[in-house]
Amino acid sequence: FLSGKLLREAFDCRGGNSLNVYARGKLLFSYYLQLRYVSKDGKCRVNLGHIDERGRFLSDIFTSFVDLQYRWFLFVFMMCYITTWFLFAGLYYVNASIRGDLGQEQPLGTTRNQYVGQNHCYLGIDGFISALLFSVETQRTIGYGSRTVSPTCHEGVLLVMMQCIVGSMIDALMVGCMFVKISRPKKRAETLLFSRTCVIANRDDQLCLMFRLGDLRESHMVDAKIRAKLIKSRQTAEGEFLPLEQTEIDLGYETGSDRLFLVEPQVIQHNIGASSPLWDLGPVQLRRQQFEIIVILEGTVEATGMMCQAKTSYIETEIEWGARFEPCMTLEKGSFRVDLRRFHTTYKVPLPNCSASQAHQLMVLAGCKVQSHTTCGEWGAWAEGTAVEDKDKSPSNIRFTIGDIQEERMSEGNESEASAKQML
Repeated sequence: FLSGKLLREAFDCRGGNSLNVYARGKLLFSYYLQLRYVSKDGKCRVNLGHIDERGRFLSDIFTSFVDLQYRWFLFVFMMCYITTWFLFAGLYYVNASIRGDLGQEQPLGTTRNQYVGQNHCYLGIDGFISALLFSVETQRTIGYGSRTVSPTCHEGVLLVMMQCIVGSMIDALMVGCMFVKISRPKKRAETLLFSRTCVIANRDDQLCLMFRLGDLRESHMVDAKIRAKLIKSRQTAEGEFLPLEQTEIDLGYETGSDRLFLVEPQVIQHNIGASSPLWDLGPVQLRRQQFEIIVILEGTVEATGMMCQAKTSYIETEIEWGARFEPCMTLEKGSFRVDLRRFHTTYKVPLPNCSASQAHQLMVLAGCKVQSHTTCGEWGAWAEGTAVEDKDKSPSNIRFTIGDIQEERMSEGNESEASAKQML
């Protein structure tokens, strides 16, 4: 981790010792890589500071309670009941003091007729502790029968009604929050496995980035979908440094490959094409680059019907070049068996040490050479045939011998004799 002084220098833009924007951004991003944007267990390491409008959380009090940690949630849970008990106990105590019930002796065995005749407001309340017990009995509907309110004490009856209503509201809110917090599918992600590393290898003559995921439970995820993001630094043409730019990694959205039937462990692949952010990255560039791949799995929990999300991340040192995942499924006794001991296991495969773009350029050059050889052969055959044809038609290639000349003269003499006889 970088020191606090170095971080302050990275953010300080004043003075002659300040760094430029790109250097400060690179420094910040290097510090961020030490922390990870998303941890391996799916926790986002982002802390929000200097929030001035805290009242926004009170507008959504239910979600604020649910998002609290368990220790704070239980503290609020208990304080809600304790506060209302003491609040109404104080109101009962004040009312009884005004009525003059505290200074009079009120035995618990007093009958109802004696109680009404003495014109008391509360029976069995002679101090704050007894008022507190009456408040707890009223709100929790315990009703021991030893402490009660007189029907002639209108304000006492009103306080009992108010406490019952407030207690019912607190019960609904707290029990609802507790139920939602316990049944949240957040812990469901603990039974979803992601491979420790990613691998890069050829699949169907296409360079692919692959990782494996699986589900440990027999109740499977419904409508499971997978997506991935690449977090990488970039400097714009205007010189602005973007340390946490998010780029989408296609996992088969157009073909439907991102929608999973997650019954057995599956290997998810990303085809490294021209539109992929990994197009220009080879094994050497992977070690020099600073980036993080975030994988997000979303689906509905079959048991509860609630949406669940599981996340993990891979940095550049967790990508294996030229490797594949070892198969972990076998057929035993008429059923498929998954060996989770091999879930994270990989094995090496031969793969050139060049990026997908370089491999594509080499294939294009090789194709051009093969095509040029074929074209040259066809051109040579065509040129040779044309030359032979022209050679046959050329006058310089017609040769006359002496016999040919004598035969031509004899034919001319015979033609002249025949024409003379016709004239005679």
